[in-house]
Amino acid sequence: MNPQRQQDLWTIALENYQAAVLTAQQGWHNVSVACSYYAVFTAMWVALGDPPKGYWEHGGIVDWFARGDWRTPLARMERELIQAIRWLYTDRIRAHYRTVRLQPFESTARLSTARRVLQTVANALGLSQGGITP
Repeated sequence: MNPQRQQDLWTIALENYQAAVLTAQQGWHNVSVACSYYAVFTAMWVALGDPPKGYWEHGGIVDWFARGDWRTPLARMERELIQAIRWLYTDRIRAHYRTVRLQPFESTARLSTARRVLQTVANALGLSQGGITP
């Protein structure tokens, strides 16, 4: 992945995260969880680079990300964080396809997951953390 593409994708990840924060503040928890998920998906894409098949699949990208071979030095991702990413994906599916109305605690928890992933990727790759609220 060239540096411009990396920066463009990182900007999209940050925009999705900021949208997740704003929609949670409005009480739109399903939308917030979806935006948190796409922030994480895009951040994982930035970390891993362009996919070998030309596109990343939702389940597969988490498995690749979990291995941690995109980090220097190589370090597997914490099991707790990977499980939180899987819960985020599950909640996005519930929000979009199963018409489950998500609650504030769910959007808050998924925002926390997104924040952790974005901070991890930013720290590992030396990317800007502007817009990632504590």
